[in-house]
Amino acid sequence: MKNKKIKTITPVQPYLALRTEDYKKLITETLGISHFYEFTVKEGEQVKVQAVPDGSVDLLFGIGTKDVHTYISGTVFHVKKWPIEPGRVYFGVRFQPGKCILPRDLSIQDIINDDLEIDGNCYGKSLAEEIAEAKNMKERAEIFVRRYVDGYVVENEQDAAGRLEEYIRNRIYESKGNISIGALAEETGYSECYIRRIFGKIHGISPKVFEKFVRFQNTLNIMEKEKIGLEELAVECGYYDQSHMIKDFKNFSGVTPEAYLNLISEKQK
Repeated sequence: MKNKKIKTITPVQPYLALRTEDYKKLITETLGISHFYEFTVKEGEQVKVQAVPDGSVDLLFGIGTKDVHTYISGTVFHVKKWPIEPGRVYFGVRFQPGKCILPRDLSIQDIINDDLEIDGNCYGKSLAEEIAEAKNMKERAEIFVRRYVDGYVVENEQDAAGRLEEYIRNRIYESKGNISIGALAEETGYSECYIRRIFGKIHGISPKVFEKFVRFQNTLNIMEKEKIGLEELAVECGYYDQSHMIKDFKNFSGVTPEAYLNLISEKQK
């Protein structure tokens, strides 16, 4: 079993961009971070922002005039409302799947399909205050990285289980979410039961569920970048057929692919 460098997908949360007016993103791909993002919800403004499955962990700082509310969220299983309040600037950190160093006393199982409010300074003294006082997203990102880097170097030292998880995750990406656990067991020499246990310990979900999320995320990425028919899209993303893709898409996003494409078109007008 040899680990190799495989490009991962950028986890997409489309409703942040589609339903806020000033959403912006800063891709970094360092320290296990996929990207930073920022948006504002004005006082009195009602914004319907929902999370969709992406296999990732998000850290979200809600900066108000008097305080900062900080949430950590694991992947959702189905479309789910985000804990967004009017009158705040939101600064977020989205981690690559399996790569977030969690606060002490929290496990990945604690945050799967949930949003937990945490101490905003758990990654460094006065972190939340410094992030709130920063002038822009770039400064906030730099502040977070400075505080996060020391813990990442210590925690990210891989053992055999970590190397196995990385290999499995990379093969899932490479296969676009279409490799069987049996094939992974044959490639790695580990049992299917052990593979599920190691993967679940790190991700809080099974490899099979993660594969569904990867197919869905690939679908979102392609729909965002190019015009493609649904039948061709289903084949490209590894679904059995178009109806299979539509069923999964509606379950994970809350809308049909056609309705989602309409949302994109409306936003672009």
